[in-house]
Amino acid sequence: MSGYIGTQPVPQATQTRQTFVATAAQTSFSTGGYSVGYLDVFLNGVKLQDGVDYTATNGSDIVLTVGAALDDTLEVVAYTAFEVLDQTFTGTTTTEGLTVTGAFTSKGIDDNATSTAMTLDSSGNLLVGKASGPNYNLVGVDLTVLGEGQFTVFSNPVLQLNRQSSDGDIAVFRKDGSTVGSIGTKSGALLVESTTCGLWLNGASDLMIATDGAGAGTNGSMDIGSSGNRFKDLHLSGGVYLGGTGAANKLDDYEEGTWTPTLVSGGSVTPYIAYYTKIGQLVTCYCYAAFAPTNNTARLEIGGLPFTKITSPYYGSGHSIAYSGGLNTTNWGASLIGDNNAIYFHKLDGGAQVLNNAFADGLHPLLFSFAYITNS
Repeated sequence: MSGYIGTQPVPQATQTRQTFVATAAQTSFSTGGYSVGYLDVFLNGVKLQDGVDYTATNGSDIVLTVGAALDDTLEVVAYTAFEVLDQTFTGTTTTEGLTVTGAFTSKGIDDNATSTAMTLDSSGNLLVGKASGPNYNLVGVDLTVLGEGQFTVFSNPVLQLNRQSSDGDIAVFRKDGSTVGSIGTKSGALLVESTTCGLWLNGASDLMIATDGAGAGTNGSMDIGSSGNRFKDLHLSGGVYLGGTGAANKLDDYEEGTWTPTLVSGGSVTPYIAYYTKIGQLVTCYCYAAFAPTNNTARLEIGGLPFTKITSPYYGSGHSIAYSGGLNTTNWGASLIGDNNAIYFHKLDGGAQVLNNAFADGLHPLLFSFAYITNS
């Protein structure tokens, strides 16, 4: 029999001893139970070697390789795990493996989880709330060995930052150690800045104010886009102040469209082109149409203007006739807009005669334009 004298020490364990007196050539001995790999077997005081002198694989039987002699003494020492109840460790404690079935508390960790909640994998990545990763498609937190932080949340805010007490930076962004921007608050409102400019979203006043990168508002120093980096469309419900901040600098309307000329005193109109441009209060109208007014002495008036003139009984509109077919318009003077919001004409012959329908008897094409001031 091979083996050695003495018992191999097993720390942190309890032991159970059983002694058997062998019959002639006995090989199998039934024990009270053991954990496989955690036992010592002695024959007449000599320690036997597991797997060579005996086998112990089923947790109950010891089977000798060579049968014992009559009255040989077989001693079995079985070891069980040593469990600590409410134990406090001081100094340095080393263990091959530690399993905690209840709550685990240390100065830095308080773990009351009933399942795995946090994993530090072999690569040095810390995974919280997930079993594998890093993977930003899985709900949970990945703090990678590369310094990345990946946060994934289902149907809730991913990142919530709260600065208490004073205004200031909530998040600071750096490149190679140098600050390149920040997100914070000013007067309790959101402030987003680079090192030289930024925007303050003043919710209390419904304002977006340009800043200098240090939180102070600026005036006339920041552009929106550039000649080669333009925005597309600008949608405003109010106006634009150009060249100043006074009421006279406000452009509050621009519009393009078409209009339908009519003959106020009767007759027919065949419009070919009739469109207008409105810039602020100035309306410019263009028209090319065939007019056939009723032949009578009523004032020749063209209605259908797209906007109402300013409040005044009469107002000069100014006009230009580019083409009049067979109609002689040499002495047709500047057009006026009457109280019925239609243009009419004076004859430039020194008598200020108003042109009536008889001056344009028949069907005549007219190409003309005029401008006037509206009250809107």
